Amino acid sequence: MPLYEYRCAACGAVTSAIRSSDEAKLPVVCDACGGVAERILSRPSVHLSKASKLARLDPRYDRMVDSAMRNTQHAEPDHHLRKLKPLSDD
Repeated sequence: MPLYEYRCAACGAVTSAIRSSDEAKLPVVCDACGGVAERILSRPSVHLSKASKLARLDPRYDRMVDSAMRNTQHAEPDHHLRKLKPLSDD
């Protein structure tokens, strides 16, 4: 069942309720003051995959990261590997 949001006419508080689509248009009781809350239009929630989130990134972001990597010696991935000492075979 979908999640609907309702705004109280008396106090303005927003209440959420899981209801069937048949019950969605019926008013609900406000959790804050007990007044009558009417259904409001709310933004839908969409879960995106990691790949689709990365695809939406601004292309300038990649250039900024590349520039920061070039300008920062410690940002180089192999920097820390070169500092490691080999393990002794004792």
